[in-house]
Amino acid sequence: MQAFLVDSSIYIFRSYFTLPENWRSSVTGHPTNAVYGFTQFMLDFLIKKQPKYMFCAFDESLHSGFRHQLCDDYKSNRELPNEELAFQLNACRQLCRVLGVSQMASDKYEADDLIGSMTCVAKDAGVQPVIISRDKDLLQLIDDDTLYWDLGKAQPKVQRQIEKELDIGCGQMADYLALVGDQSDSIVGVSGIGAKTARQLLNYFPNVEAILDHLDQLQDLPIRGAKKLATRLSGCTDQIKLSKTLATIVKDVPDMPILNEISWVGVQVQAFELFAQEMGFGDVFDGRIASLKQRPDLMHSGMIEPGRETA
Repeated sequence: MQAFLVDSSIYIFRSYFTLPENWRSSVTGHPTNAVYGFTQFMLDFLIKKQPKYMFCAFDESLHSGFRHQLCDDYKSNRELPNEELAFQLNACRQLCRVLGVSQMASDKYEADDLIGSMTCVAKDAGVQPVIISRDKDLLQLIDDDTLYWDLGKAQPKVQRQIEKELDIGCGQMADYLALVGDQSDSIVGVSGIGAKTARQLLNYFPNVEAILDHLDQLQDLPIRGAKKLATRLSGCTDQIKLSKTLATIVKDVPDMPILNEISWVGVQVQAFELFAQEMGFGDVFDGRIASLKQRPDLMHSGMIEPGRETA
């Protein structure tokens, strides 16, 4: 049995930047191209896999998460979503509810943290997590029991395959980013240490803490520029530790769902029809909806109220 854990933003932004604005909300007039692409993605996945367990993680912590409290510069290169994008992100969360798929966002923790924590929930329940993403940060979660799936490119990958490509252990990814930095998240690396040197260091030591504890041994390593490594690293010890903290995915977010709460419960057909009309999609998805597991209409129970976003 597997639990599919989706890094939703990856697939929403792919549609946002690649699809034309051919669809608009009938209520607000906002473009809904990202919602259209995410709807295609979700329906195709549900039809193909008919999952027992599925969980979609969303990001709502930009500039408000705990990492920003630790470092003012963290993700300082990212802008908050404008009104049109914010509308589409909220609509994608509403789509998940209509499709009967568990979804979650947090103003303190990032989607990666939610996936990391849900990975632990699934493993503790004896179910294999399958992380669906193309974000390299999530590779640190991969182990013997967890798969990584860059959907659309290849089949899910196991730890051995990924580590062969990375030339470091999956569990060393945060250490690697602490050394080389991560420009996309404004995480600072060590000046003068590039990808090759970082990998070589992590082939000799398990983590950055061990490297910093053995600075006196670095000059003897068969690494180009080894004699200067101790000086480079000793001058930014605190920065390295902070960068690792920023790059490390949290695996114990409080109040996560239990496994049964991420069971796929089926599509609410009438609710989806209303959602599709509001998003300007018409009946283009009706054929795919008809082929999915369905549940009794809940429109009149107060569970779904079209046109409104709930927490």
